[in-house]
Amino acid sequence: MAKNKIYPFAVASIRSMENRLLTQQKLMQMADAKDAGEAIRILCETDYGKTEIDDIHDFEKMISNHLEEEYQAVGKLIPSVTFMDIFKFKNDYHNIKVLIKEEISKVNGKKYLTKGGTIPLDDLQKHFRDRNYVELPNIKADAVQEAIEMYAKTKSARYIDSILDRACFQVMSDAAHKLGNDYVSRYVSKLADVTNLKTLLRAWKLERSEEELEESIVPGGELPAELLARAFKNDVIQVMKETSYGPLCETYMPQGFTVFEKACDDYLMGYVKDAKYKTLTPEPVAAYILAKETEAKCVRIIMTCKIQGIDPEIIKERVREAYV
Repeated sequence: MAKNKIYPFAVASIRSMENRLLTQQKLMQMADAKDAGEAIRILCETDYGKTEIDDIHDFEKMISNHLEEEYQAVGKLIPSVTFMDIFKFKNDYHNIKVLIKEEISKVNGKKYLTKGGTIPLDDLQKHFRDRNYVELPNIKADAVQEAIEMYAKTKSARYIDSILDRACFQVMSDAAHKLGNDYVSRYVSKLADVTNLKTLLRAWKLERSEEELEESIVPGGELPAELLARAFKNDVIQVMKETSYGPLCETYMPQGFTVFEKACDDYLMGYVKDAKYKTLTPEPVAAYILAKETEAKCVRIIMTCKIQGIDPEIIKERVREAYV
């Protein structure tokens, strides 16, 4: 996509769609609900309610179906397959991880599969079973085989996650570079960085090995793997405070992983919001997709917590910053 292309119709359509995004007030209303049933009833008053469920534990269907609908709607606004695919690759890789674990464990993983990828679920399942990777061009066949082989050697499922996460970020980064849109490229880079920062903090706190950290670092970010390794071996916060992520790390890492994870998501949302005031270029379209994904994450956090009976005040602390 050329950097100077303009999409006035797409941006105008997105402005209208933004009016249906869940506000922070609506999310807090769900968090304050007396129980999970009331929270679902509040959610059903929104566009998520187009999917009917008989059991509150099936709320993930509402999220998955709504996101798929949004991906399709937005995809019609921008005449570039690559533009939309960048945001959908993670769902493909999530699903391929589920299928590998299903094959290994012999436990049906259907309920863990998610819509919204670049590959229809039926096609993904069929071609994976047949090992027909030619029909799965966005799935790195060598990474899938490596993940399966490493599990066979170690019986550790973490290799399935780490190997395929690295492959996913490489595909996203390559696609962003091909797209040629600075806003999307910077987002993918920032996403890789905060993903690695969360991995670094978790490994440091849990006293994992340096080897395990290195195996979990994803490509595509600005923070070199060598710097992350140095931080791990010394003092994470002291080393990272000298980077552009210094304020984020120095302020929130000492407060623990849950707080830091939320701060990372809010940091990304801060970047996303910069596109709000663009009027012709595709940035607002990308921002809407990312805002919708963050919204879905918030709904998932709230519903999971409500089902577990977690105090509303604690839930509110975990809810991410909304786009609107």
